[in-house]
Amino acid sequence: MSKYGDLAQGIIDSIHRGDYRRGDTLPSLRQLVQQYGVGLNTARRTYYELERLGYVEARPRSGYVVAAAADGLGEAGGAALGAPFIQPALYDTRPLNHAFIAAMRYYAQALAEPALAGLPALRRQIVQQAYSEGWEVHADEVLVTCGGMEALSLAIAAVTHGVARPQVAVLLPAFPGLLGGLAEQGVAMLPLVLAADGSIDTRSLQQALVRGEVQALALMSAYGHPHGRSLPPATRRQLLALAQQYDIAVIEDDAYRWLGFDEQTPLPLKADDRDGRVLLCGTFSKSLAPGYRVGWLLPGRYGERARRLKLAQTLASPLPNQLALAEMLAGGRHQAGLRRLRQQLAQRVGELEARLRPTLPAGVQLQPAEGGYFVWLSGIPADCVQLAADAQRLDIQLAPGTVCQPDEAGRHALRLNASYFDVSQQPALDWLARAMRRPAD
Repeated sequence: MSKYGDLAQGIIDSIHRGDYRRGDTLPSLRQLVQQYGVGLNTARRTYYELERLGYVEARPRSGYVVAAAADGLGEAGGAALGAPFIQPALYDTRPLNHAFIAAMRYYAQALAEPALAGLPALRRQIVQQAYSEGWEVHADEVLVTCGGMEALSLAIAAVTHGVARPQVAVLLPAFPGLLGGLAEQGVAMLPLVLAADGSIDTRSLQQALVRGEVQALALMSAYGHPHGRSLPPATRRQLLALAQQYDIAVIEDDAYRWLGFDEQTPLPLKADDRDGRVLLCGTFSKSLAPGYRVGWLLPGRYGERARRLKLAQTLASPLPNQLALAEMLAGGRHQAGLRRLRQQLAQRVGELEARLRPTLPAGVQLQPAEGGYFVWLSGIPADCVQLAADAQRLDIQLAPGTVCQPDEAGRHALRLNASYFDVSQQPALDWLARAMRRPAD
């Protein structure tokens, strides 16, 4: 490759790594000359080439900056389909911004009245939200956490505390954060695979329960990550009955229940819990407040232990974010934005599913999602770990199924983030359609 080509590729790599983001000022022509020992003409030609490719643009008195179009560029059209979070542009953050400013009026008072379990006003809003959906919980049961991940971590620790060889049965495919949390705490996983019709073969679970080897069952009952589907009523009853029969806990991750494509919000499994065995882990991060890191835990009969663990790990959750959320929820200003978010996600998921379906190889399964923002493909002939690595070289980001299902079936599955999809990424889908047909070695 030529000198200017090498230099241009180095800058492109820096942009893709995130060293430079859109709008950032790049090194001047003089800096390129001094830093890389090239001539002025080589430096100029480097930026001309980057302009031609759409990575940079020249601005008066600013020099060269990273162009807005640089995100997701690549030979195949580019796509951030492997991202784990909702595209930030889909959130309307203005109501939360206004609520934050208004809530600061109460900051001094909140500081003077420390509440280690969480801001009382926010805990009441969580309770009132449950009442509006048709199920009951009380404010003194709510433990506010530093995001949904802390809620999950506390739930895992609470149900396995003091167990020499802890094990949790996990409904696969599952949220990668849950799988990572179990591994970090040294908790073994007993896999339970969700069938296409929503049923579960529980024979291995029952055998382990008879031997007393499992302390809890971990699942998402509503719009599960990554497939976006809810458990059928019969499966919900079956799992809760097993938990009751063998007296184990149920860790319910409730992160996506407010992101359904229907107006009716399904009830959590916690709503049917009569003896406190279900630990419900909630979060505002996916639906209302990305980046605020505010979640909550309904620990049931594990409440005292969960609160001790919270006190030992993070003491309490940051007050300003709790104040802002309580203010926004109390005024009902979150409803319109949440409704728009659900509509946009439904539209993008539907569009991606529609464009994928005619291109899928025989045997690949794509079940329509009912909520969330992912599309889950399984039964793919290709090795999707290798496929994702190949895609990365074309600036196409994919998540192999092993992030959600760490077994052989996961190697032949993909999790695609529809919130980032638009029609300009069709070349990336065309490449994917060809790549999926390559048989695994």
